[in-house]
Amino acid sequence: MKVTLVVLAMLWVAAPTGAHAQPAPVHKGFAEVGLGWGYAMSNAQFLEVNNGTLLAPPHASGPELGVGGGYQLVPGISIIGDFQHASATSIQGSGANGSTAQYSTSYNSLTVGVRAAHSVGPGELYADFALGIAFPFDTHADGTFGGGGMGGMGTTHVTIGYNTGFGGRGEMGYHYAINDRMYLGAGLRLEAFSTDNVGRTRVRVDQNGQTTTDTYTTDPNAQGPNPSALSLQDLRLRVAFGYRF
Repeated sequence: MKVTLVVLAMLWVAAPTGAHAQPAPVHKGFAEVGLGWGYAMSNAQFLEVNNGTLLAPPHASGPELGVGGGYQLVPGISIIGDFQHASATSIQGSGANGSTAQYSTSYNSLTVGVRAAHSVGPGELYADFALGIAFPFDTHADGTFGGGGMGGMGTTHVTIGYNTGFGGRGEMGYHYAINDRMYLGAGLRLEAFSTDNVGRTRVRVDQNGQTTTDTYTTDPNAQGPNPSALSLQDLRLRVAFGYRF
């Protein structure tokens, strides 16, 4: 009888309790918010600097803010979605007689794609690839012109509208696990969207509030300006905070 009780006691001690028998939780869904800074690469014309004695690239740069999330299909592979607001402003050019020029742009984009991840150290290496759209947006150019003295200075603000653009983005980086749910990330994002301004307008407003509006059209007999294509190309360093659920 004593032997039987001893065996039963040993089996009871060796048996996993309900808490220990549960498998480790698997969090397949995740949400992220990220902040980045980088350059808007383009084929924009150089700007006059040093009072018009030199020409310099515009070096447009600025921040981006993105929110997104995803769901793990199989270990290491997830579907992802991302909404981003990005902006960039060029250097301020300085020409002769104190004239200046500067341009800026901002746009919103939405993409859907896949993420591959591989556990390394306390976190994971990841790589994203996604396709999507940039929603219609405007570019802005501000300038002053003229000279000093009796003539004074004039100012102008030019807004050009652009249509929906199509493209995508890729990103690579590392997620550091704070715990089994939260993580911090750092990565490099490259994106490009192609668009045009067919059917959109160019609005010029001078210092007196006088407004001139032109429409871009493909009609060769129209009086408006010729339309043009535009490629949005951004390269940005990003940091992110993520939460798995």
